[in-house]
Amino acid sequence: MARYEFRLPDIGEGLAEAEVARWLVSVGDDVAEDQPVVEMMTDKASVELPAPGAGVIVEQRAAEGETVKTGSVLYVLETEAKIGASDHAPAAQVEERAAAAPSASGDAAGILAPPAVRKLAREMGVDLGHVKGSGPGGRISAEDVKRHASGASPSAPAAPAAPSAAPAMAGQRIKLRGVQKRMSETMALSARTIPHVTGFHELDAGAFAELASRMRREAEKRGTRFPFDTLLVRAAAMALRRHPAFNSSLDVESGEIVQHDDVNVGVATATPDGLIVPVVKRADTLDIASLAAELDRITGAAREGKVAVHDLLDGTFTISNTGAWRGGFGTSLIPLPQVAMVAFGRIEDKAVVRDGAVVARPVMPMSVTFDHRVIDGEAGLTFALTLRTLIEDPSQLEPSS
Repeated sequence: MARYEFRLPDIGEGLAEAEVARWLVSVGDDVAEDQPVVEMMTDKASVELPAPGAGVIVEQRAAEGETVKTGSVLYVLETEAKIGASDHAPAAQVEERAAAAPSASGDAAGILAPPAVRKLAREMGVDLGHVKGSGPGGRISAEDVKRHASGASPSAPAAPAAPSAAPAMAGQRIKLRGVQKRMSETMALSARTIPHVTGFHELDAGAFAELASRMRREAEKRGTRFPFDTLLVRAAAMALRRHPAFNSSLDVESGEIVQHDDVNVGVATATPDGLIVPVVKRADTLDIASLAAELDRITGAAREGKVAVHDLLDGTFTISNTGAWRGGFGTSLIPLPQVAMVAFGRIEDKAVVRDGAVVARPVMPMSVTFDHRVIDGEAGLTFALTLRTLIEDPSQLEPSS
């Protein structure tokens, strides 16, 4: 029998670590080839990792809730099968060695930082050549980049707690984990680095709501589902094609705005594990039925905790709809490195003036948030007007359009 050390592979395009969400087997258990052994939680999704061969689990090197670096040993498998060292190679080690070479962007040779940390540095405008790494061999972590950006010293001692005459407040402490932990970090980074501007608009949603109801009924007759957000994604995709500046990202390191060829619309989805944003790829190229089916697939998988990592990547714009929770207007935090997003609220009857008379009409709140480094106020209002036109007169959103 041979002992095989299973190392955490790169399960999400440059992710440097993942959290052990749940062991699916115990030490001493027999496992078959491709049998799921452990569920890992990244900043984007939960992923089950299968056994590379049949055998017996003889060691577990990480406990549930523990964060494991890419390339670290997760468990030891005793097996008679011949498993090549490359079958589950620690991809991050290869990527990190390649990333340490000189690059066209001016990074100095010998900088040890995984791809995810390099991406973070670009987003924060930090030159890695000036960052002192706290890891082995000077390896730079995300915390090192954030510390450098804030101007804090790596060796600075923590400030002593202020004296208090009152005893510490009692209460339950809940550790930030997985998706929730990563969301807290990315949202804080977004708030620190992006100058957000939000415009608030009220839309007459009568025709839009009628179209959505009719298409839902038609889908039910066919035995399919038609999520309400389908028409919102379609409207956003059409508006993005007309206003490419909103379908962009900002490369701080190069000082360039990247206007993306594909329109990939992320849809903020509430799940038991926190907010997840699955992405409808090339949303502007899908017909209405295909768009509804894809949206139903990815948001359903997100709510069940089964969304694939590739369905969470490459978003170029994000929408949020809080109508189901009676949400109204709200400011949003733009997911980096995107430059804009839109949030919709609940459609409710309100008193409005039409042709000089006060009447009740279904009104939907819309909040358009953009990065003022890339988009100015006039462009923001023009984009909002395009969305407003598509929603208030939704004939362009119908299948025949």
